[in-house]
Amino acid sequence: MDLATAIKNLMETAKPAVSKARKSKVKVYDTIEAALNSSAPYGTIFSTKGADRLYVITKPTWGHKSRKGGNTRVAKGFTPGSATPSAKFGSVVGYAKRTKRKHGKQKHEKKKY
Repeated sequence: MDLATAIKNLMETAKPAVSKARKSKVKVYDTIEAALNSSAPYGTIFSTKGADRLYVITKPTWGHKSRKGGNTRVAKGFTPGSATPSAKFGSVVGYAKRTKRKHGKQKHEKKKY
């Protein structure tokens, strides 16, 4: 077997490298439950190992099901390719900032001009 054939065989059997730039910018948890049980504050952006989605930790807004068992934290998901809400990273960051301002410990002060 010559060198060219050996390289071709390696390239065919090698697993393609899959890299998602936006997932490298956020913390990746094993599961959504692990993220919600962590000490991460409201407005934290995260993802899970098997998901192609980004999530933001927020408070449940309405409905008996979302507040069942005294639940005070839920994950809002952003799916790539969906129209509403946009899953572009800038849109997710904007939602996270609004959530931090609304539910976080520190309130945002209005800009003084």
